[in-house]
Amino acid sequence: MPYQRARLIWCDTSPLLFLARLNRLELLKSSAEKIYIPDAVLEEINKKQDTATGSIKEILNTWLFECTIKNQELRDMLFGLGSGEQDVMIQAYEQRTSLVILDDQDARRTARRLGLKPIGTIGLLLVGKKRGIVDSVENEINRLVEYGFWISDNLRIEALREAGEMK
Repeated sequence: MPYQRARLIWCDTSPLLFLARLNRLELLKSSAEKIYIPDAVLEEINKKQDTATGSIKEILNTWLFECTIKNQELRDMLFGLGSGEQDVMIQAYEQRTSLVILDDQDARRTARRLGLKPIGTIGLLLVGKKRGIVDSVENEINRLVEYGFWISDNLRIEALREAGEMK
């Protein structure tokens, strides 16, 4: 993801929830003028009731906006993915923007095949580090893991290396 702000970004459920749990929603806000979440993502968020979902609901319609996909037929091309992931990619594709925030590896692979540029929670932490918003990527990764985030050893090492925190 470029370090300058994008105009529009579409975000899936997992990155949104994990950033809310870390109290790091500002990483999204600093990344784009407007962040959009499809109806399917909001439905997934509304199924949970905790402080993270409360934080998300507080910013809804301020700089985080709900959107509805118009072309349901595109879903057939994206079988095997969650409805939130599908809708994020459909919205970005329909709006001719390229940045999407997805954590799922298969979804990210599919996004790249569609010509989209995916970034995940770890990538946002790295951008935050480069911008001086995040002090320690390692501490944030450890906190993510405590909240149930799964990260491979290879990605952890790569992220810490890129952050300049490799010991």
